[in-house]
Amino acid sequence: MLAIIKMKPGIVLYILIILTFTSCGLFNPDLRYRPKSSNEYYFPPISSEFKNKQAECIRLENYPCDFAKPNDTLGDFVNEWYSKHLISLKEPILYNQVGKGKKILRFTHLGTWSQPYSYRIENINGKITGTYNKTKGLGGYDAGRRIKHEEKTLKIAEWNSMLSKINEGFWNFTTHDPNMIFDGEEWILEVLIDEKYHVVTRNSPDVYDGINYAELCKKVINTYRE
Repeated sequence: MLAIIKMKPGIVLYILIILTFTSCGLFNPDLRYRPKSSNEYYFPPISSEFKNKQAECIRLENYPCDFAKPNDTLGDFVNEWYSKHLISLKEPILYNQVGKGKKILRFTHLGTWSQPYSYRIENINGKITGTYNKTKGLGGYDAGRRIKHEEKTLKIAEWNSMLSKINEGFWNFTTHDPNMIFDGEEWILEVLIDEKYHVVTRNSPDVYDGINYAELCKKVINTYRE
């Protein structure tokens, strides 16, 4: 049964005004940072074949349709959202570097009402480099310009410790968050090790039943900070 909640006209009008302003912010990304094509997306896009299968299932009303997205691919809306922030953070695309001998870990944090930031740690022939970037935007919609950029050299022991933690279970995490949350913080962790690439995204995992993943992301942050 559907629950019907009666509200006074003034309250309804107030809610509609709030929804109008917030939807303009949350669902209309800043065009200055919009990728020009799917080739500029920072994450593998879902294939046209998969999209067509979903559309055909809906057209034929052949329910239940399989809306589970393949691992390591993101839908256009989320891909564009994440990508525009990584562009403004001046970060490189990682997934298209598979097979080029790269060893990179990157954690990106997009809080709805907080400034986006990223930590990238790279192993180049045994030399470990950490990079921290931050913008003045808001993670929910406004990419903004980069306001902080730091680089530092880390110890190989710190890299090995972090990679050991990654190998304990990260590769088995599904890419997509099983929870549907409309606010909070996007925690995005990418790992590229030679021939392997995997991305996992969760919303506020430290709050919504994702403590193991949250600890792994914090491990990346702390590796840079220590």
